[in-house]
Amino acid sequence: MPPEPFELKVGDRIQVDVSLPGLPLLFATVLINVCTTELWLGLDSPDRRLERLRLGHPVTMSVARDRGAGVGRSEFLRAMGGSRSRAFAVRRPAALDEVQRRSTARCEVEMPVRFRRLDPTTWQPRGRSSAGSTVNVSPGGLLIRTQAQVMVGDVLDLMVPLTGGDRISTTDQVVRVERPVVAAPPGETAFTADRFDDTPTSEVAVKFTRITPIDREWITRLMLVTEHRRQQAVAQDV
Repeated sequence: MPPEPFELKVGDRIQVDVSLPGLPLLFATVLINVCTTELWLGLDSPDRRLERLRLGHPVTMSVARDRGAGVGRSEFLRAMGGSRSRAFAVRRPAALDEVQRRSTARCEVEMPVRFRRLDPTTWQPRGRSSAGSTVNVSPGGLLIRTQAQVMVGDVLDLMVPLTGGDRISTTDQVVRVERPVVAAPPGETAFTADRFDDTPTSEVAVKFTRITPIDREWITRLMLVTEHRRQQAVAQDV
């Protein structure tokens, strides 16, 4: 009989999200042992950031499946082995909550982004980098808010900083640019925000044209963890 959707098993790729004061961290780990009360997790390579964790630090774990993901809360127990930056133990959650994975879904989340235009013939960056922030994310693209001048059809080299020095790098094509419309008093015509603003803020929809499977998985996990936190917040308010 196949395992239940989120029955953890050795070899699972598990993302561990740790929130430290002013320094949230993400670790991509592999499940190396399942004990009665503990899970042993290992990193592909040593990461000194792991040494900052102490007994009882809350962690969020997510493990992906084809049709969804399991997300659960746990806590850091201890570093393991000769290297304190390679393997560690966390408390085994009683259960993982199921969050559905939908390829067309978008998740509202705000993160800083930086991007540069690329020459479509040489793929070389041109001009200075620009800043913005995400409005929502999906496995297929992003909606970002920026004051940079961007046009439909532009090819962008875009970078989304993650926590603890990690980042997602993609190549994207701009598929839509919208500037907010300002409501006008009765009898007057509505106008876009750039009428009186030299640097208007636009919402720019980009579609991924180049993205690694690992980076796409990071985005999917981010969506799932964000949705799980929202579900928990709603449940607490009820």
